[in-house]
Amino acid sequence: MSTEDNETPEQLFERVDRRLRTEGLESAVNGLIRVCKDEKSPAPAVATAGVALLRANGVLVDRSSAGKKSKDPSEMSGDELQAEIDRLKRAAREAEEPSFDAGSSAFD
Repeated sequence: MSTEDNETPEQLFERVDRRLRTEGLESAVNGLIRVCKDEKSPAPAVATAGVALLRANGVLVDRSSAGKKSKDPSEMSGDELQAEIDRLKRAAREAEEPSFDAGSSAFD
């Protein structure tokens, strides 16, 4: 990967972020779909990929926010904003971590 001469750190970040949101997103979705379609994929991998695809499509809703009316950030207090930031960080961490051990199954 080449960088432009005189590229500022901000420009580098914008360029890499744009690539992540285009090529990276498309590659991730293609990989998840490939795992789901491959009959040789282990069941836990298919389940994890399937859940990720369902969440990305809005079919699965985060239970911690289900049933709550969302407030516009402009209407939130500082404490409410911080709580929402913390909730989003937790959700992002949970999405990155596998939900179960790839070596086990639901029937163990």
